[in-house]
Amino acid sequence: MAAMGLVVAALAVVLVPWLWAAVLHLVWRPYAAARAFARQGIRGPPYRFFYGNSGEAKAMLAAAAGEVLDRSSHDIVPRVMPHYRAWASRHGKVFVSWSGAMPTLCAGTYDMVKRVLSDKTGLYAKPDPGPTILSLLGMGLVFTEGEDWARHRRVVHPAFAMDKLKSMAGTMAACAGEVVRDWEARVGVATAPGGKATVEVGQQFTELTADVISHTAFGSSFRRGKEVFMAQRELQGIAFAAINSVRFPGMGYVPTKANLRRWRLERKVRGTLMDIIRERVAAAGEARGYGSDLLGLMLEANAAAGKKAAAIMSMDEIIDECKTFFFAGHDTTAHLLTWAMFLLGTHPEWQHRLREEVVRECGGGEAAPPINGDALGKLKLVTMVLYETLRLYGAVSMIGRVAASDADLCGVKVPRGTALAIPIAMLHRDEEVWGTDAGEFNPLRFRDGVGRAAAIPGALLAFSGGPRSCIGQDFAMLEAKATLALILRRFEFEVAPEYVHAPADFLTLQPLRGLPVVLKLLDP
Repeated sequence: MAAMGLVVAALAVVLVPWLWAAVLHLVWRPYAAARAFARQGIRGPPYRFFYGNSGEAKAMLAAAAGEVLDRSSHDIVPRVMPHYRAWASRHGKVFVSWSGAMPTLCAGTYDMVKRVLSDKTGLYAKPDPGPTILSLLGMGLVFTEGEDWARHRRVVHPAFAMDKLKSMAGTMAACAGEVVRDWEARVGVATAPGGKATVEVGQQFTELTADVISHTAFGSSFRRGKEVFMAQRELQGIAFAAINSVRFPGMGYVPTKANLRRWRLERKVRGTLMDIIRERVAAAGEARGYGSDLLGLMLEANAAAGKKAAAIMSMDEIIDECKTFFFAGHDTTAHLLTWAMFLLGTHPEWQHRLREEVVRECGGGEAAPPINGDALGKLKLVTMVLYETLRLYGAVSMIGRVAASDADLCGVKVPRGTALAIPIAMLHRDEEVWGTDAGEFNPLRFRDGVGRAAAIPGALLAFSGGPRSCIGQDFAMLEAKATLALILRRFEFEVAPEYVHAPADFLTLQPLRGLPVVLKLLDP
């Protein structure tokens, strides 16, 4: 009996603190946080033990998955964020919901967004992405914080300077030219100049942008860059499945079938990138340079920073940055092109205006000169359409942050550990900021530049905002302009009758069933 008593006492020593911590985390802290917000007039859906509001959110998302939008409707919120639309309609633009036991404050006003994204103190930190997302993106500029982020930014920034990007415009156009020639063959250019063909352009653009980033990032090593692309596409699928499943702490490290596959893919990506980098370092050691592609420019900047030991990036950090700009550089641009084709295919008057501009600034017909960076810089209407595409169909519908300590956010007392959700898709449709036509396709709102398109400067959040805005936005815009210019001067197009307008969020916003487009070849 004495021995049994000792065992019980030992279990109590272990279990009582654990149970107390669980009660604090799952009961007391949510209760205290909900009361603190309620005292400030901020409410939301009630907290449910352990699961928070995940059940309600999943039910609304499941119901919305069967909805199809009219082609003239650009209100994607009921499909990709129906729970946020419902909660905002009940509780206002600023409300609190629950991700498990974590309170999530919807920062639904631009004042709040500006305060969060302009912070340089680390008060509003990036959330922990977890091992699955890190396998895909790496611990690069997207997720690093503080001095690490500043050090990475100093090394990566020179590769994305506009003069360097303009020199890559020819490569971007050459890759897009391959797609155009393939489409010409499908239409039947040799025998039927006025013929038509239907092409699913979403997958084509995914492959195109993978080719572009493979060539511009890895130069002569582009074939191995495509191997990275194939592995990352599979990693994206694994990451999306993990996000949309019930998650328990530590499950990302358990040797499940999905995790084992993820680890193999991660090793493949790392091994391939390591081989490419070692070859570049060896070439530089033989006075052949690091190369003029994105990787070479980054390695050159890192070597220059090596004179200051605190500024240099490790090999693993360089690999993570390669993962980041490789995935971000092809996935988001592919969907920008896809949605731009949808909008131009449903607004022929704008397609005609853009074609006139492209022919005027870049030339037209079979004898047109090669596309170059200077000519692309003159495509004002094309730029306006791309910005409007990003407003209505931006790749990311939500940005997340976490309060690293107690904060005062525009008069709202936010407890430490509160998640902050910035609902980009909803903010981009705010009529108080964008006007009564906020739900319509109107590129002319950007005629005076992106900074003056709305009642509030910096209202376009497609590339985030503040000091941590996307470093690759000029790259994406240049690639999109080069691709659209080549397409517009060779084809007229319209969205095919079989297209189903059902935007879906698979980490990035994309058409649920692709985008079939009817192409008609223009006379030479």
